[in-house]
Order: sequence, then structure tokens, then C-alpha cells
Amino acid sequence: MSKVSFEALGGELGKYLSHSFDQVCLQNGNQGDGEVFVIEEQSNGLISLACIGGESGKYLSHSFGKVWLQDAIQGDGERWMLEDQGNGRVALGCVGGESGKYLSHAFDKVSLQDAIQGDGEKWMKREL
Repeated sequence: MSKVSFEALGGELGKYLSHSFDQVCLQNGNQGDGEVFVIEEQSNGLISLACIGGESGKYLSHSFGKVWLQDAIQGDGERWMLEDQGNGRVALGCVGGESGKYLSHAFDKVSLQDAIQGDGEKWMKREL
């Protein structure tokens, strides 16, 4: 298990994936535990992203076509494919019902996007 943060690329450069205040959003800079996730290895090369701090025990989820925090790992909605995009950049691909979608930060909003369409679906993974 490793602690990481994910910095947005492209137009949102300098903003980080955040789970602060029980919401998934972009935060200006890495301000603390709300921008830190623990990568937990799952079977078949998949990962889960566990929250720390005030949201400890929750996981980044892509269930029902939305991105949110879910209590515990309840299924494929809390599992992700961490795809290397080169130079420390990664994409977070969904599995299960949202297979083919990726975690996106395009237009300053965290959402799911069909396929990788550009930098809006790429993140700089920062090991902490």
C-alpha cells in the first residue's frame, strides 16, 4: 500500500483530486489528508483508492455512472485500473458496469468520461 495524490493535468494543472468534506472534487493544491489516497492492491491488477483523515474507511467509487465516496469496498464500483500513460502520468479506468469510462477532471469537474479524450482524463500520480 502506498500513499498518493493525483494532480490534474491540462487546464486544471495545479488542482488535486480531493475527498474533503465527504465530497469528490478538485482542490487547489495539495492541502492535506483530503488530497491523499492509499492505493490498495486488488486481484487481477486492479486497485482501490482508500481515503484517509476524516473520510477514513471510505473509497473512491464510480457506481451508477457517478463518482462519489462509498463506505467500504462493495464491488467493482470501488475498483479501478491504474493505466500508465508515461512520464508519471496515469489514467484511472473503471471496471464493471462503467467499463470503458475514465475518471475525468475536464472543465474543472470530477466525473466519468467515455474513453481517454485528452489531458482531462490524465493525472500526475504523486507518491507521498
